[in-house]
Amino acid sequence: MKVCIAEKPSVAKEIAKILGANARQNGYFEGNGYQVAWTFGHFCTLYEPNDYKPH
Repeated sequence: MKVCIAEKPSVAKEIAKILGANARQNGYFEGNGYQVAWTFGHFCTLYEPNDYKPH
């Protein structure tokens, strides 16, 4: 089983459609060896370029 996490439900729906995960569950889509879940908003962000340290 492979898990994909999308930013929002509509994006998860599109990813699931492509992957063949067509069974909607409570909070995720499932099928074809995949589970596609979603969050609401950005899951993570990057630092600003000047915030990265050389070490």
